[in-house]
Amino acid sequence: MVLQSSFSELEAAIDKTQGFFSEIVDDEEFLYKIVLLASEAMTNAMEHGNGLDASKNVTVDLVEKSDSLEIWVEDEGDGFDRTSVADPLADEHLLDEGGRGLFLIEQLADDVRYELNGRRLGILFRK
Repeated sequence: MVLQSSFSELEAAIDKTQGFFSEIVDDEEFLYKIVLLASEAMTNAMEHGNGLDASKNVTVDLVEKSDSLEIWVEDEGDGFDRTSVADPLADEHLLDEGGRGLFLIEQLADDVRYELNGRRLGILFRK
């Protein structure tokens, strides 16, 4: 999928993601987790990666392999250094409104990969 960096595109992308993985995954809790993390990644790419600039796209690849299910989300932003993102569990960030998306992704996925200087995020689940 190629999405404009606009939240109006997000709902349809989430529906497509759910449709794709619902053909593969029988476990409703697992499916919910996959769709939740895909939504977080797409939102981050639109908001933080592309700065909600509708002229910039977010590319989403949904992949089924023999041993894994994968979501790859790439933005057209400048990238980021994962180590520079604040720890949402640190006392000074516990009441922050945002900042938990990457933490959630890293806690719930089996593997997370950052590529292209943080512009491309891979979320992997073992089958």
